[in-house]
Amino acid sequence: MDKVILEKVYAALLSALVTFATGFALKKVWTLLTGSEPPDPEDPEVPVREAVTWFLASGVGVGVAQLLFHRTMAKRLVLARKPKDHF
Repeated sequence: MDKVILEKVYAALLSALVTFATGFALKKVWTLLTGSEPPDPEDPEVPVREAVTWFLASGVGVGVAQLLFHRTMAKRLVLARKPKDHF
């Protein structure tokens, strides 16, 4: 298999793992801070303010985690593709 394809598959799998782990951590932090489980934003019984707060917190949290992950992967791939100096 081509090395580039393997790199993309590896990055996609790790990206999914980062998203899952971040979502799990955000739910735990929400529960710790509020004392209740994160709300279902689609539930009409949930106050709009609480639904929007959860939506923003989870969206920003996962977005930042993905940004940091992709920047780290890009740096590693650039370093891995550089020719190594042999002395």
